[in-house]
Parts: sequence; structure tokens; C-alpha cells
Amino acid sequence: MKIKYKEPYWVKFEWEIDEHHDNQYVTNFDKTENKIFNQLFHKNEFIITINFKIKNHYKKDDISMVFGKPGKNLGLAYNSETKQLTFEFWTEDKFYQDVFKNVTQKEIETGVIISVGKKNNEFILYKNFEEDSRIIFDNELTDDYKDSSLFLGCSNPDSDIVNNRYYGEMDINHFSIVNLTSDINIIRDLYYGETHNILLSKSYDDILCYYDFKTLNNLGIVYDESKYTNFLEKVPVEYIK
Repeated sequence: MKIKYKEPYWVKFEWEIDEHHDNQYVTNFDKTENKIFNQLFHKNEFIITINFKIKNHYKKDDISMVFGKPGKNLGLAYNSETKQLTFEFWTEDKFYQDVFKNVTQKEIETGVIISVGKKNNEFILYKNFEEDSRIIFDNELTDDYKDSSLFLGCSNPDSDIVNNRYYGEMDINHFSIVNLTSDINIIRDLYYGETHNILLSKSYDDILCYYDFKTLNNLGIVYDESKYTNFLEKVPVEYIK
């Protein structure tokens, strides 16, 4: 099943569901902020993977975010004027922007798998699990927005300036984050493997979230298929001006 994101979603909380044995009764109230996501981008190794598409007629700003931290602090951006997909981030003293060299407009519209991996002071960008480019950077990533959530479909939903929200509709088939690894082969095996076999992966304990978008509840919450704790939910309307 494909989810069309008309509103921004975020990865921010973990849910307490120990008392709900069928894992179905998740509410807006049985959750706490997950500190792992606050520190994620300052870890030495991780890989974020998303399978998405943005059709030409979808509603979007000139620059829209596939995923990102607020204010384009770090994330995957699509420029609908230049038809380019870029990965962007700030260190303590410099802004970095790298265009995916092998991602075409047609692939953006029909669907593409993108992975962004970090290994120490290097980001490695992948298309369909094949390396596209590398970015070597100096100094640490900026602490700005360090403690904020990771958004899908918008990176700055509470901005007073509408176009600075970097909003965009898109279809998503998969989104996952795996910590403590920069091995793309592990991610490829997870992606193409059966969801019910995730538990058998040697990286199971390092999977922060894994959404295949097959299970949603009536609140629009997308279930995490790894540990059933880091669910994906719509950004509450009170956060959007």
C-alpha cells in the first residue's frame, strides 16, 4: 500500500504498548519523546533509506523536503524547477549541498530508492543501493535543531513564511533508519527481505524504525515493523501555523 503524504509526518516519539497485547491501541497520549532521534545525526554511523515518488502535478513548494530537520538543517530536498534531488546539511561553519548525479526526473516521478549513509566525517549517497556520490566534511554537524524531530514531507512546518516550510506531497513505500552501521549491503538485505524476518537480521537491535506502510490505525499512525515502538504520525495541526 502506498501512502500519499498531503501533510507532514514526523519521527519523534516512542510508544508504550506493553499493556496492549495486540499492538493496536496506540493513542496520542501513551508516548514519550525518543532521545535516540535527537542524537542520531551526531553518531558516527547510520543509514536512512526511503522509497518515494513525487509526481509533477503534486502540490509542492519550489524546493520541497523528502525528509529533513527543521529549516533544511539536514535533509533530502527536491527542486521542482531544476528537477534535481540534493542532500544538504550544515556543519558548525559551512553549508554543504550535493546533487544526486544519477537520479533522473523520470525516476523521481515513477519511484526511486534513496539511501543516505554516514561514516565518521563522510556522507555516502546511494540510488537503488548503488553508490552515487560522497561528501567529505570538516568539523561537527551543527547543533541547531539537534533536539528536534525528523520530518517527512516538510522540514519546517511552523515557519511564518509559507514557502520556507519546504512542503511537498509525495508517495512513500518505505522509510527506515538503521543505526551503528554504514554497510549498504545490510540495508539492501533488510529492504528486499520479508518483513516478518526482520527479527533474524544481525542488525535488528540497531534498527531505529522500519515502515513498510502496510499497517495504519485510525489516527493515521504508521506502524514501526521492527520493534513496534517508533511509530510515524502526522504533525499535529497546532504545530503548523
